[in-house]
Amino acid sequence: MIRWIGFFLAIIVLLVGARKHLSLAMLTGAIILGIFTMSATSIVTVIFNTITSPSTILLALALTMIPIIGGVLKVSGQLDHIVQNLRIGKKAFLGSTPALLGLMPLPGGALLSSPLVEKAGEGVSEHLKAAINVWYRHIVYFIYPISYALIVSTDVANIPMYTAILYLIPFFILSIILGYFFLLRKVEGELDYKDGFSLKQLMIPLSVLVAAPVLHFILFNLLGEEFNAVATFTAISFALVASIMITDSRLRYLKKSVELMKPWKFTILIFTIYIFINIFQASAMGDMISELTLPVLVLAVGGGFLLGIGTGRIIIPASILFPVLMGTLGTESLPPYIFAITYLSIFIGYAITPVHPCIAVSLEYFDADMKNYLKELIGPIVISLGTAILVYFVFF
Repeated sequence: MIRWIGFFLAIIVLLVGARKHLSLAMLTGAIILGIFTMSATSIVTVIFNTITSPSTILLALALTMIPIIGGVLKVSGQLDHIVQNLRIGKKAFLGSTPALLGLMPLPGGALLSSPLVEKAGEGVSEHLKAAINVWYRHIVYFIYPISYALIVSTDVANIPMYTAILYLIPFFILSIILGYFFLLRKVEGELDYKDGFSLKQLMIPLSVLVAAPVLHFILFNLLGEEFNAVATFTAISFALVASIMITDSRLRYLKKSVELMKPWKFTILIFTIYIFINIFQASAMGDMISELTLPVLVLAVGGGFLLGIGTGRIIIPASILFPVLMGTLGTESLPPYIFAITYLSIFIGYAITPVHPCIAVSLEYFDADMKNYLKELIGPIVISLGTAILVYFVFF
């Protein structure tokens, strides 16, 4: 009971405290969870190991560079070129650019699309821009066959990839509809195209933004998961150099970008996110959730949602819950509809927790309020979880 109290207190502190100072809330929530679940020595050890971990340091440095890239493109006018020459409507632009860059998964990669959403979304509230950026970046994970989250999840559940995708397609379509109805529908006005179309002005800065996820994908597959941080750092370093090289006043734009974006905020934020994640894993809360003797529906929807919030991941909750569900059902592979509703529930928790790096950095970038961010997504959250419950009763 003490551990559960600590877990819920940590989540409350995380969600409420994020309204004032996201990094401080993350660190405080982690320490509260640690106090209720482990010794003081263990807490200190986890924190020390996190801040001295080469992979975490590389990732933090990489994500510190992303806002600098966006800043350079912004102050040099290159972002204006993308917005002026990607000739689609304002709503379509705001929904498609995060999805486009999301096709190549990159830790905290929502920062790459943030400058585009900010530029095209002039007149749109900061929390709505953050919600659009996060939601549309990640819904492709329902159907994208080279998404690492989907590859690992289907492997753990022991079901064919495309069978899983077939059952996830309705949730993908639902997510697009919900995103439009609750998010994009609020966007007013159209993009103002002042000059003629220029393919060159579109492709040069767009190539810089796409270079990072593409290079990351190539290096990730060449080097393997254990070198993910190296792949991320290398890819983003390349994109940063490229963003500087395409400008005509390199050092001046770089200096302006650093002054504008204050990238050190993201360095601190990434460290506090990983402190929370590592304390959560060391606390054994995931094992405690999996050991609960609960009905399949509660494990799939409730457990998936809670673990999505607690871990800010898809793979970790899937790895915990799918074997438990298979054991509960007495099957060697997870029924596809159980897989789909569990994956959806994990995704919804993953889409609203500041432990998820993309959400944390989006809130920081747009200076958005966590409370108002959640208000924008409450409709999609409730309808998605309600749909998961309805599907369970239809099929079970």
